[in-house]
Amino acid sequence: MLTAFEFIRTELGRLHRMLDKSVAELTLAQLHTVPAGHPKANTIAWGLWHYTRTEDNVVRSVLQNRRPTVWAEGGYAERLGLPPAAQGTGMPTAEAQGLRIKDLDLFKEYMQRVWASTEEYLSKVDPAGLDAPVVVKPLGEMPGIRALGQVVLSHGLTHAGELELARTLIGVGTVLGV
Repeated sequence: MLTAFEFIRTELGRLHRMLDKSVAELTLAQLHTVPAGHPKANTIAWGLWHYTRTEDNVVRSVLQNRRPTVWAEGGYAERLGLPPAAQGTGMPTAEAQGLRIKDLDLFKEYMQRVWASTEEYLSKVDPAGLDAPVVVKPLGEMPGIRALGQVVLSHGLTHAGELELARTLIGVGTVLGV
């Protein structure tokens, strides 16, 4: 039987592959299209940026005792012209819809570096150590395993579903299947 840690690690790999597929063949115009023109809908660009930044922050900064994020180490805020500290949580919809990823290849590089960083961490961490409490803002204190399971995996799967719907609404079709 899989442990919770093994399940989370396996499913994070699956999630990363899903997110890679969701953006693989998109144009910049499609990436920034507001699904169905809805005033409250987030673009695919925002969803990918928000989720990737969240995983980077939780795995690096929260779980690894303030280790600099891939975002900071790679100078991605400056290179992509995006906010240096924000990750989109609580961002007003108009601001989220206005977020632009100007260099999709560079952003995909960032995604791949975050996925690799997460896998590197998971390959070395002692799962028993994930019982220790960590603080995830704005959610508060929780065991590290919950931060991985809830804030990284469950949250990421929610956004993967959102991206699938967004792809449908902008007319490019789904990529994930069941």
